[in-house]
Amino acid sequence: MYLHRVHAQNFRAFGDGASAPVLDWRLNAGMNILIGENDAGKTAIIDAIRLLLWTTSFEAVRILEYDFHVRGTSRADTLVIEATLRGLSHEQEGAVLEWLTYETDGTRSLILNLQARRHPPQAGRRARVDTITRSGKNGTEPEIGSAVRELVRATYLRPLRDAEAELRPGRQSRLSQILGAHALMVDQDNSDFDPSNPTVPAKTLVGMMNQAQHQIGGHAAIGAVQTDINDNYLSRMALAGDSLASQIRIAGDASLTQILERFELGLLPPESVDASERCFRGLGYNNALFMATELVLLRSSGDELGLLLVEEPEAHLHPQLQERVMDLIQQQPVADQRPVQVVITTHSPSLAAGAAIESMTLVHKAKTYPLRPEETKLARADYEYLRRFIDATKSNLFFARGVAVVEGPAESLLLPAIAEMAGLSFSKYGVSIVNVGDVGLYHYARIFQRAAACESMPVPVVCITDRDIVPNIATYVTKPKKGRRFEEDYAAGEAAAAVKRKVDRVEAADDPAVKVFVSNYWTFEYDLAMTGLAKLMFLATALGETEKSKGERLTVEDEAIALAGATAAWPALRAKHAVTDGLATEIYQPLYEKAASKAVVAQYAAKLIRTGDYGVGDELLNALPAYLKAALRHLTGTSDPTTPTAPATEAVA
Repeated sequence: MYLHRVHAQNFRAFGDGASAPVLDWRLNAGMNILIGENDAGKTAIIDAIRLLLWTTSFEAVRILEYDFHVRGTSRADTLVIEATLRGLSHEQEGAVLEWLTYETDGTRSLILNLQARRHPPQAGRRARVDTITRSGKNGTEPEIGSAVRELVRATYLRPLRDAEAELRPGRQSRLSQILGAHALMVDQDNSDFDPSNPTVPAKTLVGMMNQAQHQIGGHAAIGAVQTDINDNYLSRMALAGDSLASQIRIAGDASLTQILERFELGLLPPESVDASERCFRGLGYNNALFMATELVLLRSSGDELGLLLVEEPEAHLHPQLQERVMDLIQQQPVADQRPVQVVITTHSPSLAAGAAIESMTLVHKAKTYPLRPEETKLARADYEYLRRFIDATKSNLFFARGVAVVEGPAESLLLPAIAEMAGLSFSKYGVSIVNVGDVGLYHYARIFQRAAACESMPVPVVCITDRDIVPNIATYVTKPKKGRRFEEDYAAGEAAAAVKRKVDRVEAADDPAVKVFVSNYWTFEYDLAMTGLAKLMFLATALGETEKSKGERLTVEDEAIALAGATAAWPALRAKHAVTDGLATEIYQPLYEKAASKAVVAQYAAKLIRTGDYGVGDELLNALPAYLKAALRHLTGTSDPTTPTAPATEAVA
């Protein structure tokens, strides 16, 4: 049995479909990872599930007034949460037969429908919320009974949990609940201790406790203290005709529940510490221990729903341990273990990088966008490609309000500085920049493109790529023996057609949020030099050349001398070239010939542009190549997404 679908209306961020989207999320039978920015609705989904199904920890969960959706200044009076469970075994179906729903395809589902009504405070009466949970679609079938409740409870691990406290002894401790529900605890509540033959070791937990109680009662020191209390003190307090006596014993009765409530689970100390010594272990490892303990119970055989809800499993875990924990959670069941369905919310790029993309659901402004193959434009080959190349750095794209996919380190280092000085800061607009390191832009872009029948994802995505057609003036570029590389190799209209093919490989009319922006002339650095940032690129390149010549050991004094020399040389270089393309070609030559590193030059350019000497705000934006200006506008939602992305002309000005 697994949770197939969750629907919620007028619950927190989810509205009635008019004021705000309803929640209508179809889950995977195995792993489900909810990703997205803060306040998108991830926790609301988890809470909707546990408010409807309840939890194995028997925590008190109920609908409160703030759970009702707010639109403007008014709050909804009713809310609905509905869950559909499928894949019930014959035994499970038999246990909840009267609550089953018969589907049109001949299968049977268990549908639970919670309806809540809010009653605002009135004179002499405080506010209250009435709830009822029925079965069937839209709650049209009988109210659910205890048999259903015990079958469908979910296991819930709250965020920033105190794992050590959860594993301490105490009444209704989580450890006692986990142990008590384990299949191996069957018959452990039967006492096999024989008082007439007390030397025979007991084997059940209750029997062992009774035997320990018997042995303690016969202990000489305990017996002497007990006799002293009874004979010399307690008996003298009794009134005539009364008898007072006491017994020293282990606290509580010898029931299995009370025995288990005295247990605690803790990590052993490091090997360098004596095993008998109690040793404090950090929150991270205690969290790992707690999750491992919950998985032991969930994977043990049983008829109950094997559903684990975990908010932020990365809490208190360093990145490498996060990956290990994710591997454990995703581990396939073996032998007698049963499969476990998992729903996780996370803000961790490390966890996202180690997870299968098809298991993810991106939550954006109270809408869910599953990344399953049938709901995206990702091909099966795309999933394989992304699984190999998405790392913790690239996976930040799953948590962004906008995504810039670029081909190299130069763009990833310099673009954020340009955007910041142009008043379109990536951090302010929640933009993540992803350096794919090659020409696989389209693999990443398709993550955000939906299948034809699915609603488009409103996350602006730009793919910034080079035109890669060499201007004729760049004579230092070797002409290939075969193939076309220069402007002159293309007939009229062919260069524009080549650029259009790059655009069409990614862009789609039904996904206006994903756009491709191709450099207007040649490469990222060349185009910057072609426009109003020629001096910036010249100075940054000169610094990059100096650093490379000194073996990347440029001191502050060396940098100042190099910058002063390049600044002094700039006027003569500018006067040398009557046209912009000649100037840009000379500035770009050291980068093409690898006399300077593109990444280092981009670092220097970012440092220089932050001085404000090359323009700020619209002044800087207007100095940019047209394709970069359009890309930044699209990313930050300050432009018309239909802005042309191809060069206005094929020829270099």
